[in-house]
Parts: sequence; structure tokens; C-alpha cells
Amino acid sequence: MSKDINSNAYDVTSISCGRDHTLALLSSGKVMGWGGDGSGRQLNTAFDVCSTIVPPTHPGEVSAQSQFLSIAAGHSVSLGLTDKHEVVVWGSCATGVGGQLDAVAVSRPQRVVGLPSAHEIVAGEFHFAAIDQHGAIHSWGLNTTGTLGRVSETLNSIPGPVIALPPIKHIDLGQGFMLALTRDGRLYSWGGNTAGQLGLGHLNTVDTPVPISLPMRIEKVSAGATHALAISNQGKVYGWGSNNKGQLGISKKMYSVTPVALTMPEPMKAVATGMHFSLALSRTGNVYSWGWNGLGQLGLNDLIDRHQPTRIPGLSGVRAIAAGQMHAVAAAPGNLFGWGMNGAGQIGLAQAKQQKPFSFLTIA
Repeated sequence: MSKDINSNAYDVTSISCGRDHTLALLSSGKVMGWGGDGSGRQLNTAFDVCSTIVPPTHPGEVSAQSQFLSIAAGHSVSLGLTDKHEVVVWGSCATGVGGQLDAVAVSRPQRVVGLPSAHEIVAGEFHFAAIDQHGAIHSWGLNTTGTLGRVSETLNSIPGPVIALPPIKHIDLGQGFMLALTRDGRLYSWGGNTAGQLGLGHLNTVDTPVPISLPMRIEKVSAGATHALAISNQGKVYGWGSNNKGQLGISKKMYSVTPVALTMPEPMKAVATGMHFSLALSRTGNVYSWGWNGLGQLGLNDLIDRHQPTRIPGLSGVRAIAAGQMHAVAAAPGNLFGWGMNGAGQIGLAQAKQQKPFSFLTIA
């Protein structure tokens, strides 16, 4: 049975946004989800053509026999890492997950077979990856643009290792490309590259990992639809890829094939990227946004695009941020805030969109 998350009994430790759903990992090891497919809820597909469909807005508990260590929300599909370091999947994926055409259940997490013990996971639209205990990446799913970083004999590949990489501590997936951050702060990329989102100085597709030239040790990285952001150990932000809506924080350039340094008002500690928009969390707990704002996904109480990082009013003491395709969530002590697109109830409201942060969950 679904439980209301609006209770002091819940403490959110991490958040993840998919295309149109949101997940929250609690300190108890439980996962709450809301929005569309991938949220863990069984959605009612029946409708009356004479009435307006109102999406469910209340979070529900993802039904699982194990506790979770981490979560990853993708495009209608979610991954979870259990306390046994097993990777499980749920949601809706028309192509199957890594050749397992019948293995995706909408509301019941099922184990992804063929993976060793993992410590990090990432979910995309039709491709997925996990890092094992030794720092090796294992990828699976569609490989049409070299996204998996390895040669595969089938279009929809089962899990397999990405070779020729040093130990990896973090990975992220964009729209057909992948980024991998090594334990010593170096960054690699591969996959589709139509807007320079690989940061390699060209627009060619790359099907094996290649290092990105950056002047500083990198601590965090985030892959958007066709752009990427990285944070150095000094809190500086670098961006590359598409800039059609100002998502790189620069003007007069449609894209950049190499990393450019962004002018930020203070040192940052986290970044999040969606479809043509960007977020950054400062070390002091402030949140900044820039890029496309057609659905209020910048949280600035208007629909005007920004080409420079702009502080979101009303947010302070934030400890985590996450971006979906066209919505965003921020976690602060005792609360969650959401803004942007809400067509599937992914920010917990009945209305279609929210142009400024809305406090929709009270959590101690």
C-alpha cells in the first residue's frame, strides 16, 4: 500500500529525476516515487474522453523486498541499488532492458541479471550502466551511437564491461552519450556528439572512452540532453555541448566542442542538467539556474530563458538538487521543493507547470 511521505517519519537522503517522474531515497532504505512510469506506481491507463485526466500527485512507496542504497531515475525506467549491492529495475521500456524484453515490471523491482556487485547506477532512456566494486563500468541497452562504450554484437546488449578505463567513481548518461569520472579526478566521454557534448574538440561520434582535457581535477559531473557540466575541486564550473538556450552560461555561441569556464558568483559543490537547462548548488546552499525556461524549469517565476547563472529566490540551505527532462527538485532539511513541468505529477501538483519552487513535501 502506498504511504503518504508527508510525515516527520521520513528523512530524504538523495533525490533523482527522470523524464517525468521523481524518486526520493529515505534514510530507512525505502524509496518513494511520484509522477509517470518509473515512479513505482501502477498508473491507471483507463480514461474518459469527456473528462480531464488529473495525474496522481501523492508519493507512493516503491514495493521491494530489500532496502535501497541508491536510486537512478531514467526515461520511464528506474534503477535501484539494494543493500545486497544488486541492481534492480522497474518502470516501462518498450525495447526491454539490455535484451531482457519481458523483464521490466511497472511497479515491482526485478533484478538485472549478469551484473557483479555494484556501488553506483545510472539510467537513461534505452541505455544503462553500473560501476562495480573495483571501479569498472558495466553498460547495457541500445548502442546505436556508441553509448555503451564497447563493441556489442547485438543492438540491445546485455550487461558487459567497458574496457581500457582506470577505476571509475562516478558515471552519468545524457541523450545517447556517457561521462565517466575516475577516482583521481579525470573525465572520459563517449557516444553521440552532434553538439560537442563529448567535449573532445570535434563533432564526431566516439564508441570507446576518450579523455576530456580539463585544467583542474574534477569532483562532480552531470550529463544533460546534449550538454554537460563539471565541477572542479575548487568549486569552479565547466560546460560544453549545446548552448542553443544558453545552458552553458555563455552567449553568442550555439555550442562548444571543448569545456568552457562559467562565471559563477560563488564556489559550487553540485550540478544538475536537464533538456537545455542547468542547475548548480553552491557550497553555501544556494541554487542557481540558467538556460531554457519555457516551462518554468529555472524556478525564477517567469518563462524567460537565461544565458547567465541566476540565483533562485526562496531557496537556501539546500543540500541536493536533481533535474529531469523539464522539471527540477531540491532537497533541504525538512523539505523538498519542485518546479517546472508537471504533466505527470512529477513535482507533486495537479497543475501543468510551476514557475517557482513549491514546497510540496514536509520531511524532518
